[in-house]
Amino acid sequence: MSMTLLNISRPPAAAGSAWVKEGWRLFMLAPIPWSGMTALVFLILIAIGMVPLIGVLAVHVLSPFIVAGYMAASRGGSGGEPISFIYLSAGWREGRHQLLLIGLAYMLATVAIFQMVKFFTGGDMEMLLLQAQNPQSLTPEQAELILATALPAMGLGTLLFTPLLMATWFAPPLVLFEGFPAGRAMWWSLWACWVNWRSILVYSLILGMAGMIALLIPFGLGLLVFVPWTLTSTYVAYQDIFRPAAPIETATETA
Repeated sequence: MSMTLLNISRPPAAAGSAWVKEGWRLFMLAPIPWSGMTALVFLILIAIGMVPLIGVLAVHVLSPFIVAGYMAASRGGSGGEPISFIYLSAGWREGRHQLLLIGLAYMLATVAIFQMVKFFTGGDMEMLLLQAQNPQSLTPEQAELILATALPAMGLGTLLFTPLLMATWFAPPLVLFEGFPAGRAMWWSLWACWVNWRSILVYSLILGMAGMIALLIPFGLGLLVFVPWTLTSTYVAYQDIFRPAAPIETATETA
């Protein structure tokens, strides 16, 4: 029987900009369906997030399913298929148990990181993020507290979140497309990001600047472009980094 394996390639640093450009091309093939699908996702996540106690945690758990949906849509779009909302159910049809494990791991790790940041720096990352979204409502005392705690809290939070994001970035497509179990998918994603840190740094810097511009566009309209663009370019990066190895023929013994 034939068994297909994967290799992790190591493209040059300039590949990071190529992923962004190709991701933009995929988005522009169907900008209205991509933006419409993203608007629906936002509405669903906002509704779930409003559920008391468990809403925010549920959003973390569901994030791999959302990424899997965008990955399926990106594959379909690159093959000439129309982009539709049906792709959002891809993760529920294939690999849902492994995606659920990834979501649970991401949720637990996020809670742990928030608690570690609060313990070591005295800054509540969740509260800081909420307050930063509405600076006009801050009192002078609150603003002073943010200035005193934001830098160390954000610095430690970034340090701790980086490996978590690396481990979960490519994990959903590895589950969806390759049938990887959750643990193996997260390890391969982490390792692929580690060995390709140069190209991923270039990619992250470009999209980081684009994200800041998107946030300046009123009513969240910029995010309706930025979010799908980020995920289509993630699909491009996935295709470039994870390459099928030569098939290995395994002989079976006959009695």
